[in-house]
Amino acid sequence: MQLWRNLLFSQWLMAETLNDNKKGKGKNSYVNPLVIVLFAGIVIGFYGVYKVYKGYESQNWPTTEGKIIVSRISGAKRTIGRRVFIKYEYFVKGNRYVSSRISYTLIIGDYSSSLEILREYPEGSKVTVYYNPDNSMDAVLKTEISGQISWIFILSVLAVILGLRGLKWQQRF
Repeated sequence: MQLWRNLLFSQWLMAETLNDNKKGKGKNSYVNPLVIVLFAGIVIGFYGVYKVYKGYESQNWPTTEGKIIVSRISGAKRTIGRRVFIKYEYFVKGNRYVSSRISYTLIIGDYSSSLEILREYPEGSKVTVYYNPDNSMDAVLKTEISGQISWIFILSVLAVILGLRGLKWQQRF
């Protein structure tokens, strides 16, 4: 009985929504996809700025010795879609921490790059860990700013341009 009541209520609610839209109450519920593209471009840009900022900040962090506890490729069974997964442990002031962040600005997009990282950080090897003195859980293995981060800014600029040009074009018609 409860199922039928819920079903009837959902049908009534859908009918009322359609009636409201026909009366003009739902006109402002439309979101222009170009506004979403523009907003996404701005968000991606801020994300890139944050990553570069953290990358530069990490260059001044203190270091400690760590150990790679997991080093493998995970993800899909095909070559495309596989990702490198590095997990390491380190100690700061007697407390044990575990992290998997290699770098703030390194983007590993292909299988050969993943293999290169695996060779650089084999399981059981000792590594230098850069940790945030204000938050010891925040750590990286590499502090250099990778040129690969530029792709985030390129994507951001393209999305913003597409959003702005599209909105300008729509205003003409």
